Amino acid sequence: GSRFQSSRSGVAHTGGICSLLKGGGVNEFGKPDLMAVTLAQTLAQNIGIFSDRRKLLSGECKCEDMWSGCIMGDMGYYLPSKFSECDIEEYHEFLNNGGGACLFNKPTKLLDPPECGNGFVEDGEECDCGTIAECASEGGECCNTCTLTAGSQCSNGLCCRKCRFEPKGVLCREAVNDCDIAENCTGNSSQCSPNIHKMDGYSCDNRQGICFGGRCKTRDRQCKYIWGEKVTAADRYCYEKLNIEGTEKGNCGRDKDSWIQCNKQDVLCGYLLCSNISSVPRLGELDGEITTSILHYGKVYNCSGGHVKLDEDTDLGYVENGTPCGPDMVCLDHRCLPAEAFNFSTCPGTTDSQICSGHGVCSNEIKCVCDRFWGGDDCSSHIKDDLFFDKDAINKGVVSTNIIIGAIAGTILVLALVLGITGWGYKQIPQGDYVKKPGEADSFYSDMPPGVSTNSASSSKKRSNGLSHSWSERIPDTKHISDICENGRPRSNSWQGNIGGNRKKVRGKRFRPRSNSTETLSPAKSPSSSTGSIASSRKYPYPMPPLPDEEKKVNRQSARVCVPLL
Repeated sequence: GSRFQSSRSGVAHTGGICSLLKGGGVNEFGKPDLMAVTLAQTLAQNIGIFSDRRKLLSGECKCEDMWSGCIMGDMGYYLPSKFSECDIEEYHEFLNNGGGACLFNKPTKLLDPPECGNGFVEDGEECDCGTIAECASEGGECCNTCTLTAGSQCSNGLCCRKCRFEPKGVLCREAVNDCDIAENCTGNSSQCSPNIHKMDGYSCDNRQGICFGGRCKTRDRQCKYIWGEKVTAADRYCYEKLNIEGTEKGNCGRDKDSWIQCNKQDVLCGYLLCSNISSVPRLGELDGEITTSILHYGKVYNCSGGHVKLDEDTDLGYVENGTPCGPDMVCLDHRCLPAEAFNFSTCPGTTDSQICSGHGVCSNEIKCVCDRFWGGDDCSSHIKDDLFFDKDAINKGVVSTNIIIGAIAGTILVLALVLGITGWGYKQIPQGDYVKKPGEADSFYSDMPPGVSTNSASSSKKRSNGLSHSWSERIPDTKHISDICENGRPRSNSWQGNIGGNRKKVRGKRFRPRSNSTETLSPAKSPSSSTGSIASSRKYPYPMPPLPDEEKKVNRQSARVCVPLL
């Protein structure tokens, strides 16, 4: 390790929680309670949350706990235990952009010994729905003291419904952006398939960007992320004019005390230049002046940028790796390199003209994810429509249909016999034996209105309604189907949790998490909750504000097999 040259007590790879190249360690000196705050702050930076002391002081963000303060603000009189609303917004944005793809996959090993009731299925357990209160809320009818109840296959998970596995092909996790890949249930597990994304190098954002690490990278997106939604990337001339100079206002990095000039072919991968930026960045601290406009042949170009520091070594003022810098060219370490460096040929069924036989996409696991009705390692095998979804589920549907048809035919036969026998008996009755007196009912049923016999059309209609009731028990009505599906595809399951307290509505776009697995993260990576505190909660995979109970009930009904009309 190395000693910090300033008053800082921690440093982190910003947004690097899922990076295989960015690791870290902890050396603890001093009081554990003070170390806890520093550790919480650095872990928060790993998941896309930045220090917001300036926003708190300016009033742009609010911390509800004014006495203890919030974790990222370094304000208050006691140890903070909550994140601010701005912190939660930043985390939502980080997940929406695909930065936390690895957070949806469960760990392969826990450090603590097995314990029934901790929410993890461990050695010797068939299920684990959590504490008594958690089991009462979800999974208790399927799991009793970590043992599945009779007839149950599962107790919880995105692919578990009413103690049974969802059929193969049911959507369990939607794609969050152009670089993500939707996941389906396997038919033999309660958990959704591992979260994956497209391999680096795919085009995105209407071919304006390139996928890199599950996120769509463009200079325009980066400018908006740092400076605000109204900001756009500067004209190409700005990069060609400034980044080739090798000054503070245009360069390709720094070597000790001197700025590095960009080569002509690398100018789009150096200093990030934007148009119409504000005087203060959305995150981090501005170090130095903001560049201004340039006049060229009578036209004014707005070429603005700034060194935005998150810490001593992290400067957001440069174009990110993975950003396109020309046709089939990508930025990497301030250099503009050919996209062939990503090498799609590692996926099966890939040629110069197509990937995965033209019927799938190549994932970050170097495997083909096939389109609907295509299978095989290279997606070259066509699968029939009736084999795409789980065979058992289809067979059950066929059996149910046969039962219904048989019930209808049997009912019609019985009605025909009853009507025939009644008609034959009516002919045998002497006309004068039964004469209706004034006010006398026509039948032995007291609720029948006068003038209506037991063999009238009304009676037949009553039997027909009984038959319709049997039909509706087997086939959902139109209203129910519309509740399950939207636009021909199932709704995705959302994160489900218990209410831990009231919270004000978070501004901005809410992230709708894509996993409700109880076997997702170890406690070290599982900050909770409604208050945003760093507390160990094995039940939930990330610090998300819980959904209301009524939303929880609705979301449990969301994932079904829905075949769109072609």
